[in-house]
Amino acid sequence: MFRKPLIGVGEHDGVLVVLLPEGSVGGADVRGAPFGVREVDVLAPENLVSRVDAFCLAPGGPAGLAAADGVLAWLRDRGRGFAVGAGPGQVVPIVPAACSAGGRPATREAGVAACEAAVDVPVDGPLALVHGSTAVLVTEVGLDKAQCVRVAISARDGAVRTGLSPAVVLVAALGARELSGALELDGLCGAAADAVQARLAACSH
Repeated sequence: MFRKPLIGVGEHDGVLVVLLPEGSVGGADVRGAPFGVREVDVLAPENLVSRVDAFCLAPGGPAGLAAADGVLAWLRDRGRGFAVGAGPGQVVPIVPAACSAGGRPATREAGVAACEAAVDVPVDGPLALVHGSTAVLVTEVGLDKAQCVRVAISARDGAVRTGLSPAVVLVAALGARELSGALELDGLCGAAADAVQARLAACSH
């Protein structure tokens, strides 16, 4: 019997954190000139690191990316991250982050508090979250980085249907079950677009 994987979703003082289970793979689609991003480039298929530990979305422009420092510290204290040595704490958490233009710049402390406030959310089918000019799509299916990028591009199409085009779309694939093949990937891309469109429509009401 398929068991729905869980992610942690926490908010504090305008910061949204998505905590991902170990082994999650990430991808991103970035268009135009985002207000500020951090570690998003590591999600490119040609780069070494394939796993992602969390996403951090923050207000206040580039200064708000300080919230990601708090998320990194919180994860490192729990041994989560890319191993760079054999000793305790010798890990580098992978936390792609993006900011929106408005609001007071988020702080490191807000990032920690958002992690502490996280609640478990089951994932069974594409789950979309939106924060400012960034959209996040999480799927329970196992994908590689290139496939995550393809899903991110499709998820953007869902936003375009509503008249919006987020600067950054982040995707996490949890790997709770295997992708059955190309037809399922095509279906997932369509479902990702629908999920983002529905989330944006809900946010506008």
